[in-house]
Amino acid sequence: MSEIFAAVSGFFLPALLALILVHGFVKKAPVYDLFVEGCREGIQAAVEITPYIIAVFLVIQIMTDSGALDLLERLCEPLLTPLGIPEELISFMIMRPVSGSGTLAIIENIADTYGPDSFLCRCASVMMGSSETILYAVAVYFGATHVKKMRHTVTAGVVGYVVGIWLSVLLCRIM
Repeated sequence: MSEIFAAVSGFFLPALLALILVHGFVKKAPVYDLFVEGCREGIQAAVEITPYIIAVFLVIQIMTDSGALDLLERLCEPLLTPLGIPEELISFMIMRPVSGSGTLAIIENIADTYGPDSFLCRCASVMMGSSETILYAVAVYFGATHVKKMRHTVTAGVVGYVVGIWLSVLLCRIM
């Protein structure tokens, strides 16, 4: 079965591109001009969101280098431990709303320290899959679209994040 999937996947992208080209020619659309225009808009969007990405990474670096992240971990520990959340996952929980790559590094450290099949690594993996980089996404997407009034976006994102994190630990304990 895996050989079939491997063969099909090798042809999928070229077939999809051919289908798009044929569809464009049938509709008499200027396919090449539309492609170039899409590339232009993509590059422009990348340039527009770059300052927001730099700002997020700068905040992460400042929090890490200044010791604010460690202080925040120590402040959260007495609140989260009674809820059944292991203290080893607190840094992950603090970093996840801000940085996906930062949390990947934390998961790698947890896997190296406790093992990939450990309860902590399973929890971190489930948390990674069931949560989002809320602040990063809001900064980048709202910045790129020039939306100034976020209304309930951050609040709803944080509530969903907290519920997802807590349920991740609960489900890992049950399983």
